[in-house]
Amino acid sequence: MINPNDVNLIIFDMDGTIIPSLVPFYESVKRAFAKIGWPVTFKAEDIIPFFGVSTASTKGSVYEFITPPHSYLTVEEVREKVRDENKDAFRDIAQSYPGVKETLAALRRRGYKLAQYTNSSTVYLDVVMSSLQIRDYYDYVECIQDNNLTKPQLVRKIREHFGGLTTAIVGDRVHDIEAARETGCLSIGALYGYGEKEPEAADITISQFSDLLTVFDRKRPVFEKILAEIKQRKRKEKAFVIGVNGIDCSGKTVFAGALEDYLKAKGCKTQSIHLDDFHNPREIRYSGSNQAENYFNKSFNTDLIIETLLIPIRENSRLETNLTLLNLDTDKLEIIRKYTINPNTVVIFEGVFLFRKELAPYTDYKIFLEIPLDESKRRATVRDAQASPDKYDTKYLPAQKKYLEEYPLPLVADLIIDNKEPEYPKITLSRE
Repeated sequence: MINPNDVNLIIFDMDGTIIPSLVPFYESVKRAFAKIGWPVTFKAEDIIPFFGVSTASTKGSVYEFITPPHSYLTVEEVREKVRDENKDAFRDIAQSYPGVKETLAALRRRGYKLAQYTNSSTVYLDVVMSSLQIRDYYDYVECIQDNNLTKPQLVRKIREHFGGLTTAIVGDRVHDIEAARETGCLSIGALYGYGEKEPEAADITISQFSDLLTVFDRKRPVFEKILAEIKQRKRKEKAFVIGVNGIDCSGKTVFAGALEDYLKAKGCKTQSIHLDDFHNPREIRYSGSNQAENYFNKSFNTDLIIETLLIPIRENSRLETNLTLLNLDTDKLEIIRKYTINPNTVVIFEGVFLFRKELAPYTDYKIFLEIPLDESKRRATVRDAQASPDKYDTKYLPAQKKYLEEYPLPLVADLIIDNKEPEYPKITLSRE
């Protein structure tokens, strides 16, 4: 099976994968038959087997099935009358499966090329694309009618268009799985579609469209690297502390949370520690005239975190304690955090300035998320419209410059990750 980490092009089937098209299509049939004066003698479920079968030809198609045996209209004429109703029917009631737009947008942010292929006609494809307003999410859209190609042939054409990228095909019918196998692609079976048990034969199955964000997660290769380092470096009798560091707004908290979820899914016991929970009271944080110096030297109660957590973890690898910590909004000690650690625990310690000499000795594996300084300020204003850009110029960024000068990353970090695109982190340095 192809490793999902190697995939850079994803090709999607349409009916039963992107859109539950049965209801709007059945509505099109009812509207067309009403105008002809025919009764609808079949149920919507009766036409499910025809979804995923080419409609470029009428032979064996849904249109041949719905045309009465002694009709004065040909199958081709029935097809055209139903298609005449598609646009309005789909516009009125068609919806994509839950999460389709959000998932497609996220996959594009992660750097994947996305293509839509289908057995349908060009007219039908255009109706669905316009009704759902999803064409702009794709880098390539084509149906087999455009060039009278089979699905495998169309897959090969799409792959050639993108220079032979490693490809996955997402679909709900056996035709999609066969197309993937014939063309050397990864097959993803959509269990929620019209294929009943057919998708179970795929390399990977998904129960909902948004599951693709788990299958195709650009963070996964980075997390796999970190897990491999844990297995290599961790001693059985000792808890293992990972430091997730970076300048302000580099994505530390989100990355650390995603890493913790990944490690838990792999059977690791974890405990998170956030440096931001250990702020000093306001009177200490602002006791000096230089804001950058205050931020670097006075913002955090490093003695407290060292004495109550880091030393016990290092010396005993066992800890169970509740700490009452500062609420930044009220400037009062009123937030309770529980910490439970044993020799099997992977501790994820995240925050700024973690590699400074006071804290560095307590971290077993040091990860730095790297972004440009100006990106830090840009993200701050996006995250908080009330954030003062001037504060970044006078406080946060000067302090970070001082930190990076005193503790050069190539000398202190075990892993440096380019996190300019949080959905697509890239390892730029790994110390073996």
